[in-house]
Amino acid sequence: MEDHAHDIQKEFFEWDDAVTGLALRHRPNQRPAWCVQFRHDGHTRRRTLGPKHELSLEDARDAARDLIRELTGDGASRKNALPKDAAVAICAEAYLKHGAAIWKPTTLRTHRYLAARYIHPEFGHLPAASIDPEHVAQWRSGIGKSHDTASRALAVMSGIMRHAELLGVREAGSNPCQGMRRRKNGFKAQRLTAEDYARLGKAIRRLEQHQPVIAKLIRFIAFTGCRKTEARLLKWDMIDGRRAALPDSKTGPRALWLGQPALRVIAEQPRIADYVFAVGAEPVKESKLDWEWRNVRAKAKLKTLRLHDLRHGFASVAITSGEPLRTVSGLLGHTELKTTAGYVAIDEGPVLAAAERVAQYLTKAMSAKPDHEAADDPVLADFLAQQKTMAEYALSTGVSYPLLRSKLETHMEAVKSRLGMEASS
Repeated sequence: MEDHAHDIQKEFFEWDDAVTGLALRHRPNQRPAWCVQFRHDGHTRRRTLGPKHELSLEDARDAARDLIRELTGDGASRKNALPKDAAVAICAEAYLKHGAAIWKPTTLRTHRYLAARYIHPEFGHLPAASIDPEHVAQWRSGIGKSHDTASRALAVMSGIMRHAELLGVREAGSNPCQGMRRRKNGFKAQRLTAEDYARLGKAIRRLEQHQPVIAKLIRFIAFTGCRKTEARLLKWDMIDGRRAALPDSKTGPRALWLGQPALRVIAEQPRIADYVFAVGAEPVKESKLDWEWRNVRAKAKLKTLRLHDLRHGFASVAITSGEPLRTVSGLLGHTELKTTAGYVAIDEGPVLAAAERVAQYLTKAMSAKPDHEAADDPVLADFLAQQKTMAEYALSTGVSYPLLRSKLETHMEAVKSRLGMEASS
């Protein structure tokens, strides 16, 4: 859905079909914003929840349900309603209580810590309605910790202020944190080429000689695009045919779709414990996995590659192969799934087929030899093993430049043909 506010001639609403009263409100010269409309005390009321670019559909649905429950619920809900002069600390507790029902325990603990450590000392005693952007900006710049910590604290403060709006303590749309840039950490995922995958596959095959379980664990991550912890803590009873039901992923319960390469990795594992990738009765230790991964990436000449970049690589292969973004979202579990029923909220057929295609491609790429090893021509193999341009190599060896270029073009076409993903696969 495009946000072309200048093209809108008059106000209109797009009503959600899952939560009654929730709508995306479009107005001329304004960004689309989520709002909720409901009946209360004989009157129709409407509250703004937040702009579309700040609230996902699932977040808007959660906020709408919460607001309707708070304002139109039973006597207990009204008894717990907050006064207009409620302090930030009181609003924070209401926000955390609401989140406890939908967040993971680790998220709740982190939010509680950030509120107690950074927010309460500065704002806790002040009325939530009195907080202004200038105060928040000054506080944000004075936290003095890492950019990541400051950004997380700002996110929690923004959640508290937004919740205060929903409870009527602040005016709708008055969040003092709105529009403040949360600094990025500057990290960029490393893109993997076919040559990179070939060197990586060779390094993993070496690892397999003395650490077979960890080698297979790394392959499984590459073939499924799952997170490191999801793979490391995968249990046999989670596997159901062509998918694994993950009860506690980063985004809540989700399905992990398994292509044939991933299923073969699992089939090669002896069932000696509850965990698929086990050493003795316990899962592979994270510290041991990280240590071996550093060795693998060094041997593959990919010294800055994170294990999580294999997940990015999986997504990149899927997207560049023409898979729809919605399908890739299903593969990676980016859709928020709160219950087991959420596992089938997407069309299983296309997602499973996509998992198969991507895993098959990565199997080919990681099984291939690096270019300088795959070249049959000794001159070309020597050139590919060095770090020289064609002109430099031709000058230093006396090889004809046009001949070298012709050999390289022929070789690259053969590499593309070897690694190409057939449409029928």
